[in-house]
Amino acid sequence: MHDPKHLEQLQNIRTPILYDAMEKFNVRSRTEGLMDTTMRPQLPSLGVMVGYATTGKIVGAQPPAEGERIISPRELWQYVQRSPGPNVMVVQDLDQPPARSCAWGDVAASIFLQLGCAGAVTNGGVRDLREVEALGFHLFAPAPVVGHAHTRYIEIDTPVTVGSLVVHPGDLIHGDEHGVMVVPKEIPLEKLIPFVTEFLASEKTIVDYCQQPDFNIDTLCEVVDQHNERTTLHF
Repeated sequence: MHDPKHLEQLQNIRTPILYDAMEKFNVRSRTEGLMDTTMRPQLPSLGVMVGYATTGKIVGAQPPAEGERIISPRELWQYVQRSPGPNVMVVQDLDQPPARSCAWGDVAASIFLQLGCAGAVTNGGVRDLREVEALGFHLFAPAPVVGHAHTRYIEIDTPVTVGSLVVHPGDLIHGDEHGVMVVPKEIPLEKLIPFVTEFLASEKTIVDYCQQPDFNIDTLCEVVDQHNERTTLHF
């Protein structure tokens, strides 16, 4: 697990900026580790969400079948509580089509906040948006729904696929109003976070130059080249 102060610092970094900085470490493809656009922030006013993935799979379109293995609420809650925090619940809805039921409303958000959870990411439905927003619990999902149907967990603590991304238990999740991604384990946060500060300062030189009255493209190319050189990591 990471130093708690680094997790706090990550909460002050927008997800696209973190992505831009991570890109420079060249540890994965530029299209890997990102959830697709179905994972929409339902409560963008809450800002940045950071936490380790605790995972589950749900169904809910049909009532339970006889003999079906169902994870009890106690088992689910104990799993989250004993996992290193802060957590983000990443929940795969197995129904086809998904999001006909809902595992996330104000009651679930209240419980999971007490268990150390910062928010939830799911391809299923969510609801009670105003109440959940007041609690400060993040929700990322395709859309809100009205009912919870027959929702139950049938699996926990295993890899899940949400937003076309496979998420493993313990993955570090970062999300904001732009979307959700996994922070690669290969990049130490003690190197990444200071580099974000350097990257932002360098990038600002481009923005600042664009406000100058004597703006011209030749100088702009020089400023951009200087930014690229300053933010190129040499290993």
